[in-house]
Amino acid sequence: MVEEAFFVKSEDTILLKKAIAIILYDKKIEQSKISKFLNLTQPMVSNYCSSNEKIPKDIFNIAEKISNIISNGNSTNFFTCVTFSNNSIKGHYFIAEKNEVISDENSKIINNLIEAFLLLKGKDISRLIPEVKINIAMAKQKASNSEDVAAFLNGLIIIDDKVTNYNGVRFGKSKHLSSLLLYLRDHININAIMNVAFIEDVKKTDFSYSSLTKDFKFKDEKKDLDILLHNGDFGIEPCAYVVGKNAVDVVNKIIKICEELK
Repeated sequence: MVEEAFFVKSEDTILLKKAIAIILYDKKIEQSKISKFLNLTQPMVSNYCSSNEKIPKDIFNIAEKISNIISNGNSTNFFTCVTFSNNSIKGHYFIAEKNEVISDENSKIINNLIEAFLLLKGKDISRLIPEVKINIAMAKQKASNSEDVAAFLNGLIIIDDKVTNYNGVRFGKSKHLSSLLLYLRDHININAIMNVAFIEDVKKTDFSYSSLTKDFKFKDEKKDLDILLHNGDFGIEPCAYVVGKNAVDVVNKIIKICEELK
């Protein structure tokens, strides 16, 4: 399973933890909680938070990213990594087990999903926010199961009707979107999907649409579709799925739909 990782030199580890402690404390997080996040004693956290030591900008930037992830409810683990590279490894990476090394195709999918997020970040999508978590899934060209489909871990984070953040990209997550995407690929030419709220005024958009049956089956002979509607069922809210050739294509459609529905 692909994981997010932040790399710093061993001598910068203390500075990194110090910066994280300061940032979290500024966010009004109790020192007792910070000590658990960083695996430090509370007196050490107190010492860090009151420190006036100048922290390099690059370390502080990494600390801000990690602090945001922690603030969103994620746990942290600190490890020592030994590398045999002549190059200095520093910054934000994705890592995997040896048998899960990211291929060029996987890397392109992850990058496409992140690019899609950046396009959507800060946009008002209030008309399209469902009750359930919103997510985007994208499949490999020869995907055969959910392990070949990537999505945002725990969905996209929305605050004040705007997409603000995400907790990483993973293959084999978002089982519903993955299975639906794999099924739909047998009927229409798509490679990505995003779940949104039911679009009542779908006829006001310039996009082609159709409907799914209650059990999420395809019931159309059209090959080129942009939106699939589901009327809901007992315990399932009505929703819509925007589909496209990749995650960026889907998000561009989402942005245009929002503009057309204003």
